[in-house]
This record gives sequence, C-alpha cells and structure tokens, in this order.
Amino acid sequence: MSITLCITVMQDDGKRGDSSRKQLRLPAIAPKDDQASSTSSSRSGRINAPAVPPRTRLPPRSRTGCWTCRTRKVKCDEARPICAQCGRLGHTCDYNPRLSFRDDTARVVERMQDVTVCGSSVWDRFASPAPSSTGSVVDDLPPFGSLLTDEDREKKAEASIPGTFNVIVNPESFQHLPEYSADDAELTRGGISSLRRGSIAASLTSSIGRDSMIEAIPIPDDPNTVILPRFEDLSRRPTRELKSPTSPIASTRTVAIKREESDAALSTRGPEITSLRYFRDVVWRQLVPPEHGQDSSIILLDEAAAQFPALIRAMVAVGSLAMSQQDGGEPLDSLQQYSETLPELKSALKSEEDLALDGALLTHFLMLVYEIATADVEHPNIWPHHISTLLKITLQRRRMFGGERFPFIVWWVCNIDLDALLSGMGGGEFVGHMLKNDLIPPPSFHLYPLGVDGSSVVYPEERDSLPIVLTLDYEVMLHAVRLGLLAHEFRNDASFGTIDMRQKVMAIKIRQSRVYDIQEGLRHLWSVPAVQNLAKTQLPSRAQRLYHHAWTLHRACIIYSHTSMWSGQRLDTSPDFDVEIAVASQQILQAAQTIIPNDLYSSRFLTFPLFMAGFASMIGSQKTLAVDLIQQIERDAIGRNTRAARHALETIYERQNQQFMHTGHSLDVDWVQVMLERGLAVVNFGL
Repeated sequence: MSITLCITVMQDDGKRGDSSRKQLRLPAIAPKDDQASSTSSSRSGRINAPAVPPRTRLPPRSRTGCWTCRTRKVKCDEARPICAQCGRLGHTCDYNPRLSFRDDTARVVERMQDVTVCGSSVWDRFASPAPSSTGSVVDDLPPFGSLLTDEDREKKAEASIPGTFNVIVNPESFQHLPEYSADDAELTRGGISSLRRGSIAASLTSSIGRDSMIEAIPIPDDPNTVILPRFEDLSRRPTRELKSPTSPIASTRTVAIKREESDAALSTRGPEITSLRYFRDVVWRQLVPPEHGQDSSIILLDEAAAQFPALIRAMVAVGSLAMSQQDGGEPLDSLQQYSETLPELKSALKSEEDLALDGALLTHFLMLVYEIATADVEHPNIWPHHISTLLKITLQRRRMFGGERFPFIVWWVCNIDLDALLSGMGGGEFVGHMLKNDLIPPPSFHLYPLGVDGSSVVYPEERDSLPIVLTLDYEVMLHAVRLGLLAHEFRNDASFGTIDMRQKVMAIKIRQSRVYDIQEGLRHLWSVPAVQNLAKTQLPSRAQRLYHHAWTLHRACIIYSHTSMWSGQRLDTSPDFDVEIAVASQQILQAAQTIIPNDLYSSRFLTFPLFMAGFASMIGSQKTLAVDLIQQIERDAIGRNTRAARHALETIYERQNQQFMHTGHSLDVDWVQVMLERGLAVVNFGL
C-alpha cells in the first residue's frame, strides 16, 4: 500500500505547474518574506524566482564517543581515558562497549503464519528423527558442551537428531580476523586489539587453545548449546595437511640412527664432532627443553641436515659458540664454522622455491641465533638480514604448502624479534608483519612434540591447565608486540621534538591515551577467573614455565609502558602510577628469586623482566638484587647477550646515580638512549 501511495504522489506532482515545484525547493523552515515572495511570483506567472540555496547536511553523529556524553546528548571529543566533558564536570567517563539484542521471534511468527514446523526433525522436538543416510552411528562422545574440537562436535551431531545441538557465533567470534579489525595504522599503534577483551576472556575461560581446538563456552541452562568465541578460518590455520616429518615421539634407536647419518655427512675433524654433540646434548635442550624424558625434537634437525649440509655447519657453529662461552674463551672456531656455512647455504638456495625447504628454515634460524648471541655494536652484524630472510621463507612456505610444518620455530623467531624491538635495536619487521596479517602461530601450535593433526601434544595431566596457559602467554606476547611497535613509532617521530610546549602537552596526552589502551588490555588478562585460578593450582612443568613467562613479561610490559615508550616519559607519567611500577618491580624480583635458585628450568626469559625491574626500582637493594639474579642466569646463556644485559643495567645505574646527584632525581634517564650511546647491543635478553 505504501508503494502505491508513493507512486500516486509522484504522478500528482508531475501534473502541477512550475510554480509548485519552486515551492518544493524552499527550505524546511523558510522565512516569511521568502515564502510571500515565492507566492506572489507564482500568482503573477513569473517563473524566474530567486533560487534557494540547497539544504546543508549535518555531519553524522559520532558513534565512538563515551556513553556519558551520548546519554547527555552533548558533543564528546573522544579523548581517552577521560574525555574533556567528563573531566571538566567530574562525571564518570564510560567507554565500555555495549551490545543490545532484540527478540524478533514473535514478529517473525506473526508474519509467517502460513509456515509450520510441525513434523520437522530439525525444529519440532516432538517429531520423530529423520532416517540417517549413513546408517547407525554409535555416540560414545562426552556431552556436547564439553567437546573441544569441531571434529568431535560434528561426530556428535551425526549420531543425534538433527537440530539437537547449536553452536552460536557473535561479533567477537570474528574480531581476530584482519578484515574485521582496525586498519593498518591502528594495528601498528596498538590502539585496537585483534582479539577484543571479551573474546580474550572467553578464550582464557575455556579449557583449550584456539584453532586446533576451538574453545566453546557452554550455556548453563542448555548443555547442547555453546558459544564460539573464535571462528575457525581454515585458510589461516598453520596447517592440518602438513604433518610433522616424524612421529611425535621417536625411539632412542631412531635418534641414534639419525645422528650417525649426520655425523657421516660431516666429514670433518674431531673438535667439530665435539661441537655438534654439544649442540645436540646441551644447546638444543636449552632451546627446546625435553618433556617426559623425550629428546625427539633433535630429529627435526638431523633429518633436514642429512639433505642440507649447511644446517650441519650451523649446528656446529652454534655449539662451538656455546662451548667457548662456557669456557670463557674467544669464539674463533665458531666464527670459522659460521663463515663456512654461508657459501654452502648460498649454493643450496638456487631459486625462490628452495627457500621453502626445511633445511633453509632451520639453518637461517640457527644463524639468527648465532648472530644475536654474538651481537656487538662495534662489529658488523647481519642479524636483521636473517630476520628478513626468515620472513621471506615463512611467507614462501605458506604460499607453497598452505601452512607451516614447524610453527613453533616461527613462534621462537617472533619472540626473538620482540626482544630486539623492545630494546630499541630493531623495528619489529618480522613480528610486526606477522601480527598485521594474523600469521602468528596460535597457542595450540607453540610446543613440540606435534600431534598427528599438526598441533602441539597435550598430555593428560596438562589438559586442565596447559591450553589456558598457552593462550594467556600468547595474549601477553601480542600486547608486548603492540607496545614495542608503538614505542618504535614514538621514538622515531622527529616532529615531537620541534613542537612548542602547548602542542607537546596535547601530544603527550594523545600518546598516554594510546598507551592506556594497551595497559588496560594487559590488566584485563589477569582478571579472568580461569587465569586467577591458575595461581592456586599446582601446574605441570610446561604449564608452570609458560605461566611464569607470561606473568613476568606482563609485569615487565607494565613497567615498560610507564617508563620507556619515549625519551623522558617517566617525567610525564602521573605519580598515581608510581605504586603500580614499584609493585610490578617487586613481583618480578620475588618470582625470579623462586625460579632461579631452585633451577626449575632454563630461566633466560627472566632477563628482560629483571632488567626492567632493576631500571625502574627506586630501592638500592632491589637494584643490586636484579644484577645478582641476571648474573646467575648467565650460566645458561648460549652467547653474550645476558652478560651484555647485566653490563647495560650496571651502566644505567651509574647514569641514574649521576643524575640524582645533580638534579635530586633520576626519572629522566632513558635506558634505551644510554645503551645506544655506550654501544651496548642487547638485541635479545637471554641468548
């Protein structure tokens, strides 16, 4: 009926004269003079009445202002964490997202009265089940709400009445995908998380990591309905088709055979064999701690080395370097082995497709470890070249194979590049690209050994804790990457030092607002009940190690976000955060005192948190304790980066003492700048 009425009006307007059309051009609220003039003109038959300017459209209302201003119907400047309106009037500034849902069932039923669901095996619960086309299927699976994978849910549905089970997705289920996240600038500056706080809480509350085991939250009143916090995009999964080249757990006999093949391929002198064995027995165990008495991960290198001789040379070089560090000698032999690796690697890579070889990935990874472990500002170092090459290799393998056979290697490279980014020695090329394109391996692919589906093996005693800890560690790492990328942006902003004081005050407020978003994301991670319960649980060894890594990195990032994002930031930080900085420093030191003396596991990951705690602490005894604890970690170091980190911290202490004697405080000491001035190259904390 409305369409017919519209057509009638249009036809009626078409029969009117030009004077009527002129009246239609008047603004909605026209002055009386204009209206009278137009009327008199129409009566006299004149058609050249003065034209009325077109109506100006008002700009659309902002949908990102705070809820307090939107409720009061006033303009919000959208400043964070507190907008100008709320700050001026003392109101509570509320930016929390709100969702509203409307039940349209009654309206749909009213419109579709001719449609019936009676007898439908999907919609009518009293109808008899439809005959199965695949025959009888035995349902031996647990309740639907407790299933962990999509495969199990599908099997459960095949053996049940159609429509029995429901998997619900909501907007947060898709927010990890790049097309639903912020633009490139937002990702770079860390303003918007690729996983929103709600989805983070949902994924951490569940009992398993993402992708290989898509976490689902059961509805309390309906065990056959679950909410999927993360939609599984098969095109972005690391791989299911690419199986591990070996079985997850190999026998001692298999390991011995592979080692004999590698030793035979290395026709060399005795010292080189010694370095190779030291790499296998000591160095690789530090990089990949063996679990459950298994040492099968070394087979990855032995198998690839049998067909890629450059990998053997790289293993010997890293092993020789570690031996020289333990003996306190110069790494001359390792440098010779490293130099022999380069021509062999060049001859093996004849085309772009050769970059996809397993040997190429593993060789460049070990060469990156070597370069970072020997990093020194006074000598040329090509670790950025290996980072760039590893990025090309990773992308090439994804293009050719659709995934990554060794996702845990990619995860390690991300962590190494993160350290270089936070220390100011790198720009985060590798980890920044992986984050921007959502290519960082998900939590369920971070550990070796790998299962038959390509994901990390989770042992029975770990099922209640390890998936949650993996997801927690992953989320903390993502926030650390965003923090590092934002700091890199701030420190390379040349215009910041040229603006006047008034503009600088505004610029600092904008910076603090962007940092605040990341800080809130970090704080929110530890408010999830599932994470809070971890602190009260006796965790298995792998879960305990990862939990301590996530906890100390989180506290270090809190300190970093308040003190190290740009030069002089500590002077701009509100005194209200002094307590948070002091508490975070104390917590890091307490955790390190528990972990290191008891030799629970390799504690190299504590170097960066201890560095930040020592730098930020205002208590002399805590500063001394941080140096002593880092010195204890040096015994497990592969190269000299841990020792360089300790020397850098001692140098920063000296600068802080000098500054305190001159000005009465040391808040303006920039540790990144001090390291660059003194030539202290801490590319990675712990190698």
